[in-house]
Amino acid sequence: MKRLFTNARLILSPDEGIRRGSLMIEGEVISRILVSPEEGGASLKEADEIVHCGGDFLAPGLIDLHCHGAMGRDAMEATPEVFRTVLDYHATLGTTCAVLTTVAASLDEIHKVLEVAGDYRSGRYEPRLAGIHLEGPYFSPLHCGAHRQEMLRYPSAEETQQLLRHAGVMRRVTLAPEVPGSLNLVTQLISSGITVSAGHSDATEEEAVAGFAAGITQATHLYNCMSSLRSEPGKRFTGLAEAALITPGILCEVIPDGRHLSPTLLRLTWLAKGWESVAIVSDATAGAGLGEGALFDLGGLPCRIEGGSAWTGEGEGRRLAGSTIGMINGVEVMVEQAGIPLVQAVAMATVVPARTLGLEEVSGSLTVGKRADLVRFSDEWAVKGVWINGGLFYSDEGNG
Repeated sequence: MKRLFTNARLILSPDEGIRRGSLMIEGEVISRILVSPEEGGASLKEADEIVHCGGDFLAPGLIDLHCHGAMGRDAMEATPEVFRTVLDYHATLGTTCAVLTTVAASLDEIHKVLEVAGDYRSGRYEPRLAGIHLEGPYFSPLHCGAHRQEMLRYPSAEETQQLLRHAGVMRRVTLAPEVPGSLNLVTQLISSGITVSAGHSDATEEEAVAGFAAGITQATHLYNCMSSLRSEPGKRFTGLAEAALITPGILCEVIPDGRHLSPTLLRLTWLAKGWESVAIVSDATAGAGLGEGALFDLGGLPCRIEGGSAWTGEGEGRRLAGSTIGMINGVEVMVEQAGIPLVQAVAMATVVPARTLGLEEVSGSLTVGKRADLVRFSDEWAVKGVWINGGLFYSDEGNG
C-alpha cells in the first residue's frame, strides 16, 4: 500500500532543515521524499491513500531513552499489559520507540523486568520497546533522588553475572562511577554491548573522568542527582555535570519539563555540547497522564501530582519523582523556552537517540528506506497523528 503525506513541513536532518513537500511510504518504509510541486503532483496518481497535512509538521517518530511509566502504571510491574499501556500512552504524544526504565530495586525485581521484556520483544516483536534501561541500584546515597536508599548497593560479581544473562535486552545502565566496583562493572557491561551512563553520583571531576576513561559514554539527566559546582573557603570544585559538559564524546541526557532544568541550563548544555551530543528524554513516571492530585507509586515510594509535576516526600524534603511529560512536550520546551532551533530539537529526540541505540540505519530520520515511524504536529504542538511501521496508530480524530 502506498500512502502519500501532502502539504507537510518535513523536518529533515539539521543539515537539510525543514522543507515543505510530500512524503510517500510503501508498506512499512519511507519510499520517497518529494519537495517540488511537480513530484508531489505526479505521486498523487500513484497513492492508495492521501493524508492532507494542511501545513503541519511531519517529523520522524520520537525516541525516548528514559521512560518509567504512564497512566498509573510502571515498568517495574513487569507485565506485557503494563508495557503496552505505557508505550501506547506515550505513542499518542509522538514517541514511537522507548527504552523502559527501572528503579533501584532487588535483583529479583530487576530480573523479572528483564525477563518479561525479553519475552515481549522475542515473541511478537514489538519495535516500540527498544529494551530496558537499568537506572540503579549502584548509586551514591547522597544523590539517590526518587529511589529508595535501602535498595542501593555496590556491584558484585554474582549479581553482575545474573544481570548479564539478559544482555540482549539491557540497553543502558546508569551508575555512579565513584561507587566501589563500578569501573569493573563498566568494563563488563561494555564488553557485552551495553551502554553505560553516569548518574545519581557524587563523583569528583577526577572520578568522573576516570569513569569516562573506563568506557562511560553518557550522563543521565544532566545536573539532576549528580555532583556539580561546589565550594570550600578559598577553593571551588567541579563535579560530574561539568566533566560531562567538557568531555568530547559524552552524551548528555536532559529532561526539558520546565522543572528539572531552567531554560538557561538547557541552552548552556546545547551551547557546550551541540545538538549531536544532547538527548531529550521524558523520564516520565506513572504520573504521566494523570490529573492534579493523583497518587501513584514509584519503586515503593508514594508519589503525587502537584502543580503538573510528580513529587515524592513532603515539605522541604520533597523531591521530583521523574516527570509527567511526553517527548513532544520536551521538544516544545527546548524550542519555546531555551531558544533551540526546531530542527535541532527534533534531532535531539530522534537522530541522537537512534544513533545511541544503534538504530540509525532503520529509524530516527525522514530518510528513504527507513521505517515509516512518523509524527504529525501543529504549530501549537498538538499531535495530529502518529504512524508506526507505516500504519496509523493514533489520530486526533480517533485511534487508528
